[in-house]
Amino acid sequence: MQIKKSVALCALAFAGLAGQAQAAALTPAQIATIDDANANNRILFISGASAVQKGFTGIISALIPGAKTFYTDKNGKDTAGKANTHSYEAVAGVLDSTAGGAWAGKNVILVYRVAGGSVWGVNPVARAQAIESLNVSSTTCSDAGYAAADGSAANDKAFQCAKNTRVPDAGVSDVAPMLFAEPYNTEGEIPAGQLSPTELAEFADSGYNKPIYALAFGVPVTNNVNTALNRATVSAIMAGNVGTWDVVDSALPAADIVVCRRVPGSGTQAVENMYFGNFPCGESNTPADRTASEGTVFDAAATWSWTDANGKLHTGTGKYTIDPSAPTGGLVVIENSSSGNVAECMDAAVTGGKYVTKTRDGASAEYLVEFKNPGSKAIGVLSMDSLSKSKSTGAWQFRSLDGNGTYTWDNTAAAPVSTGTGKHPTLANLIDGTWDMQGWISFNTPNRTIADANKAPVVAKFLEKAQDPAVLASISDLKNVAAAIPGGTYSGAQVMRAAYLNNNQCAPLNRNY
Repeated sequence: MQIKKSVALCALAFAGLAGQAQAAALTPAQIATIDDANANNRILFISGASAVQKGFTGIISALIPGAKTFYTDKNGKDTAGKANTHSYEAVAGVLDSTAGGAWAGKNVILVYRVAGGSVWGVNPVARAQAIESLNVSSTTCSDAGYAAADGSAANDKAFQCAKNTRVPDAGVSDVAPMLFAEPYNTEGEIPAGQLSPTELAEFADSGYNKPIYALAFGVPVTNNVNTALNRATVSAIMAGNVGTWDVVDSALPAADIVVCRRVPGSGTQAVENMYFGNFPCGESNTPADRTASEGTVFDAAATWSWTDANGKLHTGTGKYTIDPSAPTGGLVVIENSSSGNVAECMDAAVTGGKYVTKTRDGASAEYLVEFKNPGSKAIGVLSMDSLSKSKSTGAWQFRSLDGNGTYTWDNTAAAPVSTGTGKHPTLANLIDGTWDMQGWISFNTPNRTIADANKAPVVAKFLEKAQDPAVLASISDLKNVAAAIPGGTYSGAQVMRAAYLNNNQCAPLNRNY
């Protein structure tokens, strides 16, 4: 049986931790820590959305204070000097004594998986299905060859570990589990079935299953497209009703529209399907996927091999080929396994080049994406936690709606910069509901974990910190794009002033004055 739904929040925290990792051999103290955690089975495995990966540092530091050891499996950009995303990340250390339960004050390992996106924090969690995880042990983790293969900034060098399979203890998703509906929001080369009512009941305990914060989602567009956009236009593109840019704006050339979207089962894609297509909330558009591409843009049978800029050899079956000098006269859709891949897609569209992304099954198998020449014009699907990649001088920028404006951030200035006209995805607009393209990041805890006296206190502590607006405000990639959910423990700054009616994400947002 294949896996299906949403899992987003937890990914946030682990990515941030990677920044503190150092490439070095395991020390005796590190070996003792992970050996003890493994021997006593003090391991918590969370799976889900990549959109939340950036916030793990602020959350996890409350659970495992002080020195931390990170073990990462790199995915996404392999180009030297560019930031990488990670399919799997983990941290090992001593759990804070205030966390409660028998694990407090003991050595623990926390593993987070983002491969495949949010649905992997929903379906396998509810079904107690073993999925690929990171095997953190003194015999399976090493820095051998990893720093050289990474080739980028020192803060991305860490240990690389082998894989194993494990049943996830909890999950994170960009939207509520019930929104991972078939056939467009479930994972797999053959779409998996959605959760049954009985399976959804695994997430019935509201104390452990709740939205933890609101996250803005955006519309990234390459810098060679200069035109105003609105919701209706983007909806038409994403449904495949418009294939060339001259139809959007007669001043633009009759070039193919390239859509850099996510794979089915991604929470980011689920937000896009809901906002621009109303799926699965009622009468809806069919979201254009790779089958909407014209000609032979995607060839599932093509075998390939490619050595990236760092000397790493990739091989696989399945290839996207895009050539703006030989337009097809229709939409070109590229499915990407991670948000990092979407950013790569947008970059490569403008500059030309290659990168690899994983298949719809979220496994290790890869597809090759090749832009044969520079100059493609693309629109994408990204959450706003990628705002630091939206540079005024970059290949692409987040755009306004109902106007022709950009929203960029140099990652050092006090605030992002809005230019041009229209409605921009600012934090203030998110909080008051003006920018309503948003996901409410959901934490999904099954009944078996809630009943586990060792794991439940750790999950409860994680939830407490993940809902704290002070934590959100302290995280670089979230402070400008995320806000705490109203009606809970917290109020004031960095807390939403708009909420979905009855917490139903298919319902309208209502402003709380």
